[in-house]
Amino acid sequence: MLEFFIISVIILLVLYFFSGKIMQFLMKKLVKKMQKQAQQQYEAQNDIRPEGELRVETPATQKTVKGKKYNFDKVGEYVKFEEVKGS
Repeated sequence: MLEFFIISVIILLVLYFFSGKIMQFLMKKLVKKMQKQAQQQYEAQNDIRPEGELRVETPATQKTVKGKKYNFDKVGEYVKFEEVKGS
């Protein structure tokens, strides 16, 4: 019984002394993960691309609108662009 008590106290003391380091490590990992997710979300929302890069979005070949399927294979290509005026 005394042996169990001594081992338990030693284990608790070791956990107590190392809990600060363990928590720091876990918090750093958590913060890095959250920063990465926030950066990805920011880039997705603001659509950050280098100047002059062009992106063309094409619709899916079949799309469901209010339960009806429409085929967009025969539809012309639509390109959305912004005109840049020089100074």
